[in-house]
Amino acid sequence: MNQPKPLLRLGKVDRTAPGDSRRDYLAAYHETAMPKDALRDEADNVWRPFETVDGEIVRELQTLLREFGFYPQGAIDGIFGYRTVSAARLFQEYVRSIEERPEIGVPDGVVGSNSWEHLHRWKSNRIRADWHNRAEFSPGREFRYWQAVLEQYRQANLESPLSPVIDMLNAFDQPADTLPVAQWQAPASAEPQLIGIRRQEWRQTGVRKNDDLFVLLVNGQVFKFYGSTDPNPRMADRPDEAFIIRGQHLYRFGWHKQSDRRRCYRALRPARHGVLISRDFTDDNAFTEADLQNGLSRNLTINIHWSGVGASNWSAGCQVVAGDYYLNHHNQKIDCQSFAARNYVQLPARTRAAYNVL
Repeated sequence: MNQPKPLLRLGKVDRTAPGDSRRDYLAAYHETAMPKDALRDEADNVWRPFETVDGEIVRELQTLLREFGFYPQGAIDGIFGYRTVSAARLFQEYVRSIEERPEIGVPDGVVGSNSWEHLHRWKSNRIRADWHNRAEFSPGREFRYWQAVLEQYRQANLESPLSPVIDMLNAFDQPADTLPVAQWQAPASAEPQLIGIRRQEWRQTGVRKNDDLFVLLVNGQVFKFYGSTDPNPRMADRPDEAFIIRGQHLYRFGWHKQSDRRRCYRALRPARHGVLISRDFTDDNAFTEADLQNGLSRNLTINIHWSGVGASNWSAGCQVVAGDYYLNHHNQKIDCQSFAARNYVQLPARTRAAYNVL
């Protein structure tokens, strides 16, 4: 019979982990102004200090999550950090939605008795996620479809740019995280790509809603989310709100709202130089060719971040992802409304839901 395991959550560290590993860990994940002695949890104003646990229980958890297919690139380092909490959430969400076993509870990344029970069940029965060990040469059919679509779009723009903005992109003469067409890369199984599909950018409106689509290509599988690729004029702090241009952009792990210690959270940020944007030069709350008269510019603050359950578009130019539901890699609609937070106020009791899957 399995012995009861301690509750594990963000910040727990095996006693055997090297003493300097904690500071080194945060140096790799936190921005310069962020704390170097605590990890940022999901609820408002919660920073969790490292807390030592006996034995190597965190390493055991990480090893199981890797074996099951939820932690493929994570380190077995005994630190319950950001990748570990994400892997734990994915496992909980998989059991909840794919296995249809809601008794595991809310996918919150806290590994208690319910999660340990299912981890032991998977180990005993040698269960693996259905994407586990999917080779790059055998991705799913929908993944292959998107590979073909992106390659066709790349080839078409190589032969003759489909929009004036592509000409401007290719002519941009400064380093940027938006790649010229000749450098666009087709999605490979091991390299995640997120496709933003923008609808009606030319439509003039004072309120842009979460009516765009995001397609995540990862490990040969396809997940779909909704949100907005457009700035909501009401959220921008200037009349010429920023529209990220079409193309392929490089992003990295980072943080949104770093200036607010109480509310900052994990997001994707431009990798290094900034992505290319066009501003609403004509102030008509739309993105049209007339706006291109003012040229393109680089921007380091066009993040990819959460947008509540999706009731409002909180973007001032960022790419925002709603939390109340998503389509999984079997194209099934997965409802997260029972635990999806509408806004920051609800976060202590709820989560960012579908956004956490992303």
